[in-house]
Amino acid sequence: MGIVQRQSIQSSIITYAGAFIGAVNIFLFPKFLTTDQFGLTRVLISVAVILSQLSMLGISFTILRFIPYFNDKKNQHHGFFSFALRIALLGFVIASLLFLVFKNPVQNFFREKSSLFVEHYFCLFPLAFLMVLFELFFFYSRSLLKTVVPIAIREVVLRMLQTAALLCYIFKWVSFDGFIILFIGSYLLHLIAIVFYVGFLKQLFVFSKINFEQKPQVRQLMRYSLFVFAASIAAVYTSNIDVIMLSGLAGLTSTGVYSIAFFVGTLIQIPGRTMNQVAIPIVADAWKRDDKLKLQQLYSQTALNQLLIGGFIFLIIWINTDLLLSFLPATYQGAKWAILIVGIGKLFDLATGINGEIILYSKHVKVNLITNLFLIIIATISNYLLIPLYGVEGSAAAVAISLFCYNMIRMIFLYYQYKLQPFGVNTLKALVLLTACLIIYLLLPSTKNIWIDGIYQTLVPSIFFIFFLLYFKISPEIEVAFNDSVKILKRKNSVQ
Repeated sequence: MGIVQRQSIQSSIITYAGAFIGAVNIFLFPKFLTTDQFGLTRVLISVAVILSQLSMLGISFTILRFIPYFNDKKNQHHGFFSFALRIALLGFVIASLLFLVFKNPVQNFFREKSSLFVEHYFCLFPLAFLMVLFELFFFYSRSLLKTVVPIAIREVVLRMLQTAALLCYIFKWVSFDGFIILFIGSYLLHLIAIVFYVGFLKQLFVFSKINFEQKPQVRQLMRYSLFVFAASIAAVYTSNIDVIMLSGLAGLTSTGVYSIAFFVGTLIQIPGRTMNQVAIPIVADAWKRDDKLKLQQLYSQTALNQLLIGGFIFLIIWINTDLLLSFLPATYQGAKWAILIVGIGKLFDLATGINGEIILYSKHVKVNLITNLFLIIIATISNYLLIPLYGVEGSAAAVAISLFCYNMIRMIFLYYQYKLQPFGVNTLKALVLLTACLIIYLLLPSTKNIWIDGIYQTLVPSIFFIFFLLYFKISPEIEVAFNDSVKILKRKNSVQ
């Protein structure tokens, strides 16, 4: 089993464990927080993410791209991580000053519909600062091909800490303001955890002397970082602008409702996130060796497997949407169609594989400057026009439109420039299989009992999907993983 497959499986298991905790949180938070309070936690995270990414200036991706040139533990990687840390801290100071200079216009945008966010505006800065530091250590760990533990810290530890913060509020040990402090504190504790992990690896070279002799020079590093920053900021922007604009144009209540659809989109994207995190260092190495055959293999492999796994997850979620929403207060029932729209957009994003990562680590990063500016314009205009008309569903539609445009541009470029494309015969088989499962679900009669329907309407399409996925050998990687799992179970049973 290859490194991508092995670490993808391990990372997926951990990420889904984190998703389970996240699902518990997504039901607990709306139950014990008002929709405005729940919406506040979402918009704080979205704005802080944008602030943190502005601060990073693309340096986190530069760590992944150039670590093969500096990788020398004995010489503390020639101070490469120390250099990246200083750049990010300088970027945070500059970005924070911009957020302070434009504080009044930003607050005015939220004041009428989301006054609670205005009251907590200054919470953005410590939250974004902790995000910056964590991302640096997270990407640094990934560059060393250590992905499983950092993912566990980000996906499991952080969510458990946030659950603990909410429990403190539920038992009235803290006020709501105290809960917000604990919520931000969860990011501090998970940062401490990853710092200790890097120290455990004996790779904690924070104050190392910077020595780039006979290595890529600072000018080359920063040039790449700025190109990557310009290329990736559009993805960060479009991933968060929906929550931000929804809060300003419709209010925190709508943001709280939309957060349910946003969480479902996160679940669907888990296969993509885990595969991409493991594949990125390999993509960087393939570009270093100019191995286009390896790039095409990774491109088609990730696209197919992400479509299959993400599509199956989306199918199961959609089948059980009414059941899941029944656990939430009545205010959140309006999230159903937003879930469908966001899910379709996220699924298309998965089906196009690691196109963005391939471009980011190629020599043509700069071609994304114009296309990403175009994407930012599309995301902003579509949200601005659709939210006042359709509210939560309008924001969901804007996300789907943005994802479709972004991925089409990237696919066209990769095919035109390198003849790389993510689709094949097995892609068509996967689409037919997922469509057949959906048709089977629609044809199944209802028992009028939401629990019985949820169980048997989930079970029948699932069995059909798994059987024909393996029978037609649509994904060699999934087949290998399934066979390995069967062998492990047989081995355990024989030992017993």
